[in-house]
Amino acid sequence: MEVVVVPCLYDNYTYLIINGKQAAVVDPSEAWPVMNIIDDRGLELSAVLCTHHHHDHIGGLADLLDEYGSLDVYGFFQDRTRIPLITKPLQDNESFSVCDLEATVMHTPGHTSTHVVFCVEDHLFVGDTLFGAGCGRLFEGTAEQMVHSLDRISACGSQCSVFFGHEYTELNLRFAAQVDPTNPAIGRRAARVADMRREDRPSAPSTLKEELETNPFLRIEDGAIIDQLKREERLESSGRVAVFAALREQRNNFS
Repeated sequence: MEVVVVPCLYDNYTYLIINGKQAAVVDPSEAWPVMNIIDDRGLELSAVLCTHHHHDHIGGLADLLDEYGSLDVYGFFQDRTRIPLITKPLQDNESFSVCDLEATVMHTPGHTSTHVVFCVEDHLFVGDTLFGAGCGRLFEGTAEQMVHSLDRISACGSQCSVFFGHEYTELNLRFAAQVDPTNPAIGRRAARVADMRREDRPSAPSTLKEELETNPFLRIEDGAIIDQLKREERLESSGRVAVFAALREQRNNFS
């Protein structure tokens, strides 16, 4: 299994899953960058995986169908009204095969109410639920839902690779350093990511191990983060959901 990172739009990432000559695309925000790779490498595109309905994740779907004809389009069954091109609606925890690879879908509400994560072997395609050192805004879901969704992702195993939907990692790490200032892993990761971005290389994928060490939204039980929020008078309760909500609100206003 190979995964190709395909930069799209301003800061989006689309992904090509490749097994031999078979290929599937995750969150095609644009068609032409995907088509260029498929044509250059002589691949056979057979499937599209949609994590959620936002246009910057499915904007190229119709063009891919026009170019390559019938494709299996996977998405959460409750997203069929917002992604009407879905042909393979999936239930939470349902297993399926893509490019002869075993895959599972997880319902991860928070960013949207119908967001899903695709687990293909030990690769997690997390869309806008989890980012490098961050997480998605709560456009439709609640803080409690997002905490549960992030818990599900965290339980997948630290060896998993994490393929996220946007290049926000540098800014997220600056925020992480502010709310978790005694964590040396954040500075080390920030230096690595800065080198990657100077060379115009994507910070995706990360690993779940790296996220658990440096992503404050996966560290809501950490005493240093809780103490920092209390010192800034941003926290009334040290419960997990309250800590997450305080972090998310602070990140919403961070630039």
